[in-house]
Amino acid sequence: MTRRGSTSGLLALAAALALVATAGGQAAAQKAGAPILSGPLAKLDIKPAQIDTARGTSKGTLTVAMHFALDPGWLDPLEHIPAVTMQMYDYLVHDAMIKPMPYGFVTYGLAEHAELSADFRRAAFRLRAGLKFHDGHPVTTADVKWTYENFKGAYAKIFHDKLESIQVVDDRAIEKVGRDGFKAKPIGAGPYKLVSQQAGVQMNFEAFDEYWRRAPATKTIVVKGVRDLAARMAGLQTGELDLAFGMTGKLLSRVMADKTLRWDPNYTGPWWLMFPGYNDQGSPFRDKRVRQAVSLAINRPFLIKQETQGIGKPTGNWISVENRDALQGQEAPAPEYNLEKAKQLMAQAGFPDGFDVEYTPFPPYFDMAERIMTDLRAIGIRGKMQTLEGPAFRAKVGGGRKSYPGNRNIVQNIDPRAGGSKANIAVYAVCDSPSSFICDPQIEALWKKHQASLDLADRERLVKQIQRIVLDEYYFIPIYLNPFVHAVGPRVLPEGETFHRYWDTLNAPYPWPWEIWEVKADR
Repeated sequence: MTRRGSTSGLLALAAALALVATAGGQAAAQKAGAPILSGPLAKLDIKPAQIDTARGTSKGTLTVAMHFALDPGWLDPLEHIPAVTMQMYDYLVHDAMIKPMPYGFVTYGLAEHAELSADFRRAAFRLRAGLKFHDGHPVTTADVKWTYENFKGAYAKIFHDKLESIQVVDDRAIEKVGRDGFKAKPIGAGPYKLVSQQAGVQMNFEAFDEYWRRAPATKTIVVKGVRDLAARMAGLQTGELDLAFGMTGKLLSRVMADKTLRWDPNYTGPWWLMFPGYNDQGSPFRDKRVRQAVSLAINRPFLIKQETQGIGKPTGNWISVENRDALQGQEAPAPEYNLEKAKQLMAQAGFPDGFDVEYTPFPPYFDMAERIMTDLRAIGIRGKMQTLEGPAFRAKVGGGRKSYPGNRNIVQNIDPRAGGSKANIAVYAVCDSPSSFICDPQIEALWKKHQASLDLADRERLVKQIQRIVLDEYYFIPIYLNPFVHAVGPRVLPEGETFHRYWDTLNAPYPWPWEIWEVKADR
């Protein structure tokens, strides 16, 4: 089908080399038992969608505090950034063909059926019947095709290079709104529609009662950018906020002690350090001994106690333990703290008096960064902190090592990315990734084999070998598994400890799906 205008809504999707999209409806339902693709098919473990046919009434307002400023660009999946922060907005306003949910790591969404050829070169999706965008227009296979073809976000070149063709079985028209109109007020097929926003400060969403899976339980969701930890704490205590993210640090003890608040530890992923420019001539981090010294100098037990009241977990990997193919336990023991050995390595590398660096922390964890920089000063590494707002930091990390001029930089990052360890490697550790901080010939050779292999056991073995190189060479320095503590006020339902259900989705830094959140009716 020829595209005749800009889309009336965008879909958060995954790509394949060739894709067939078919419409749902009576004719498709009659053929539901017949395969769409010809030839042998791969076995897929995709859980069926759980649909609430009762469709209750949405009520109440949930006010959410992000721990950094808001970026309107996060509402546009066509320009998706590498950071998983954007998925919070993907699943508020938009929807996906398949996606993670509490009842399954991979579940059906807009698609009611999917197939993948045994050679992994062709994929087919059948849209479920009756899907609608927020403006009432139907979601069509043409929208799926247009979204794939017009994607301009992270890894767009690789995405399009590997996409051979798209075939659709549908010829319905699409409303023309234009990209500028979409950016001002995006139209999606998710559970909530954006009704207003104040750039960087606040976004207001209203329930989309015709959402296919169920009517959202909460009528209104207000998202605010509140970087200051004390302000988030005060908002929870006064009732101005119902949910606040990132409550670790110096006020976590107060969250734990406040009987009116509840909190979830939400272990997401490990903190880790990266060294952009380590490969440059003249960089002190070019010497493995210096990178190892950095690891040895960090007093992780003390850091965990100060930042997380002791609930953070030591880890020896930079990839989340929730990823099935991540090195963990005895395969990746927690790094030791050995200040004397760190000093010896610095001297052996030719830096007995240390050197100056620029340290870029993950915002707004600046107190944590100060503690790490204090540890590093003990071996002569003196850091000047570069503080960035959330959107600016994510854009810079998205540019990889090329975003950091010079060769004496340390970047503190975290990325609880779903999709297995290969997803983290593809983003951060492959030479031609736009977000890569590592370029190593050994890794490139293994990655090439991984990409060419169709054997799942072989692919997992290669992914683990790459992780082993990253850790053994100290390219990335794991710190600890982060409890991304989220706190809720008394208006959040259900009462008691069953509220933890909101964090049941694996690899989800934010508690989606949003349509199940319940609050008391507005006063």
